[in-house]
Amino acid sequence: MKDSRGTFVILVDVGNTSATLGLSADGTIARRARLPTASHTAANIRRVIGRLVGRRTAAAAVFCSVVPRVDKRWLRELARFIGRNVVVVSHRTRLGLKLKYPRPQTIGADRLADACGAAWYHGVPAIVVDIGTATTFDVVSGKREFLGGIIAPGPVIMRDCLAARTALLPKLRGNRTCRGIGRSTAAAMRIGASVGYRGLVRELTLNLLEETGRRGVRLCATGGYAATALKGLDLPFTIDPDLTLRGLWKIHELNGRRP
Repeated sequence: MKDSRGTFVILVDVGNTSATLGLSADGTIARRARLPTASHTAANIRRVIGRLVGRRTAAAAVFCSVVPRVDKRWLRELARFIGRNVVVVSHRTRLGLKLKYPRPQTIGADRLADACGAAWYHGVPAIVVDIGTATTFDVVSGKREFLGGIIAPGPVIMRDCLAARTALLPKLRGNRTCRGIGRSTAAAMRIGASVGYRGLVRELTLNLLEETGRRGVRLCATGGYAATALKGLDLPFTIDPDLTLRGLWKIHELNGRRP
């Protein structure tokens, strides 16, 4: 059955922890789904795409990934659903941006999608921060040039690294944040992770603002931990949970893959 709003596009962002999927007919994300990266068997991929699409018509797909070992499985299953080749995001894909980067083939596809989404939906110049397993900062100039950025640990890596590298410190559970003075080992570790992480984001953002001249720079944030990690930060970030998916939609438009 074809949805009254038209034929849909499947948008897929495969990250180190999980894959995020979206379904869109007009740039707004109508439906979403997630699949842990550790569960990326062909059967699970087929199942999650099927649940996302339901009885709607999907005739195009855009795919970005930072986990090469699962790419063939995803592309095979997506092609089965849409009956055609999938747009795979890379430095060769039309993004509406000029890549002023020495080796553009080394830029992560998720970073390209984020930069595209920030430029087209929030304006330029822009700094976009994606807070997931890793934290990536990407800079787009006022001339729509992708200039590069910064890569740092994500909040979960910061939280877990002490337990992994020491004999007595415990592994913390959950994403609860703390501040003030720690009155237990766990509290002290949570303060170090949560307040320390905000300090990391703040200082790296200020560094990039200094490099870009500050004037009129849009600050955008996305990623599964963005809302929690940036809480209380004294910088005017716009949090856009769907930024990567919206960037993938724009890439669909720019690459002429209209259903």
